[in-house]
Amino acid sequence: MSGAGGAPAGFAPIKSSNPFGAMVGPVYEKSDGENWVRAFRARPDLCNSGGFVHGGMLMTFADIVLARAVMDVAGPPFATVRLLTDFMAPAPQNAWIEGRAEVNRRTRTLAFVAGSISVSGSKVALISATFRLLNSR
Repeated sequence: MSGAGGAPAGFAPIKSSNPFGAMVGPVYEKSDGENWVRAFRARPDLCNSGGFVHGGMLMTFADIVLARAVMDVAGPPFATVRLLTDFMAPAPQNAWIEGRAEVNRRTRTLAFVAGSISVSGSKVALISATFRLLNSR
């Protein structure tokens, strides 16, 4: 059964006031009971000439996924200080791509987050980031 915009059941589009996010979206999310899962459909305009999702799009999505985990431990605003993406496999055009992340450590001013991006349960990228918590001043 399908949810919003052809997404699998349980997924709803995220609400974002960010024009860049709107350009690469829609991005969807749902709770899996413990964490949030964010996802998108690999449209042709998000792919390279080989028919796979462009690495830059996967990195953008990684930032969106990792930021969602930070929202569970700190309110906005926060900013990405460092973003790491290890590409494991290509993500094909039209695939449903999911990302999950969790905060490993939080200090007064920083959050350290790690997760993965997958297609049909197979990891296509390992992701991690450090975020600066800007409300902690």
